[in-house]
Amino acid sequence: MARIYGTIESLKSLKSELDNNDISRFNSVKEINDFLSNYNSEKRTILNDESKKLDREYFETCTILKKRKQEKAEIINSETEKIDSRISELHTKIDAIKSKDNNFLKKLLSIIKLYSLKKQSKYYVTNKTKLISSYVKNISRKIENNETFIRIYETGKESLIENRAKLQIDKLEYTRNILESSRNLISGAIGENLVVKEIEKLSDDYVLINDFNLRFSRPIFYKKHNQRIYSIQIDHLLISKAGIFIIETKNWSKSSVNSLSLRSPIEQIERSNFALYVFISENIPLYEHHWGEQRVPIRNLIVMINNKPQGQFKYVSVKLLRELNDYIKYFEPVLTDKQFDRIVTELK
Repeated sequence: MARIYGTIESLKSLKSELDNNDISRFNSVKEINDFLSNYNSEKRTILNDESKKLDREYFETCTILKKRKQEKAEIINSETEKIDSRISELHTKIDAIKSKDNNFLKKLLSIIKLYSLKKQSKYYVTNKTKLISSYVKNISRKIENNETFIRIYETGKESLIENRAKLQIDKLEYTRNILESSRNLISGAIGENLVVKEIEKLSDDYVLINDFNLRFSRPIFYKKHNQRIYSIQIDHLLISKAGIFIIETKNWSKSSVNSLSLRSPIEQIERSNFALYVFISENIPLYEHHWGEQRVPIRNLIVMINNKPQGQFKYVSVKLLRELNDYIKYFEPVLTDKQFDRIVTELK
């Protein structure tokens, strides 16, 4: 299997975009694709799950409500009996005092005691309902909450489901909107990932460096376009004993391939080829051949995932993904193991 180094650039950019928007649920491009394909299904699942939870809560609430009403009735009966018993006791004591024939001092004390007992009796009679209500205050509030939930469920279940699921649905829609705005990054990541998977099928005589970057402290003058090159970035740099392949990946639709508004990648790949050639010539000399210093072949390759333009182009080969490995393996080795290892060490 080919040796792979580095992370594809579009995947890094996509990950950065998702991180900046607090989206962390995805671990691969496949998971992103699955999410976009199954968005409506996931939304329905959220609503169905909330509906099932709501149904369970409704039946549980109905059962609890029945028990609470029974418990409330028992508390009312118990507290009513206690208050009635207390009133009866007070009346008995009042009648007992009234029936006694006491001397003046005892009669005076009895009047005071009688006043107190009557006052207590009046309090319980007057506040009987209020007292009983205070004993069932907490359970009455719970019963009211249960009845309110049941009423809302029975008259507006769909609205209740939507309200309960709103946070999850909003998060789902937010994630989809971010992904939709990142379609180009996703498409690029998918295409580059497919290229990596395809090249992985090659032997370990091939080394792939994803998102290859070079910066030049002294810019390289590119005479063809009268410009100075300060840096280059290449989707994939494939090093083999047959030379180096500069690979740019494009996951374009047929309409995009034929569109005049999209910039051709050929100028970019030619520019990278020139800068890389200068860098290798100056920094990785190969003296092992008895004829003299060898030139490292650098080939330009644009890989189109599904669609490619008609015709052939100067300085660059354009291949479909399915044609990639056969094209790479077509070229005969020209580098020794030592030369190959040195290039890999200097560039990776």
